Amino acid sequence: MISKHTNRAIYTKYCFVILLTTNVLLTFLSLFSPIFSQLYPFLVNQVKSQMLILSILAVGILLSSIILYRLHQIQYNEDKHYQRIKKYEEVIHV
Repeated sequence: MISKHTNRAIYTKYCFVILLTTNVLLTFLSLFSPIFSQLYPFLVNQVKSQMLILSILAVGILLSSIILYRLHQIQYNEDKHYQRIKKYEEVIHV
């Protein structure tokens, strides 16, 4: 993206899709299967530990979703920074 201007961050998008998928998969495995102690052997299999892991995974899902939404906005020139740049260009060229 540095050498040639583009608004499509393909590899970044793929990385965050993989991260989102992994967090969702780990959430379902933690909730609906008895392998919690195998996934997280350093934690005691208690409700507090499960809630801690689920909250961390939920934050990861939320952040990945927000970043994917922002990447979508950037790709279609709907983000705030693009609008500011366009207004600045209009002021300079007037």
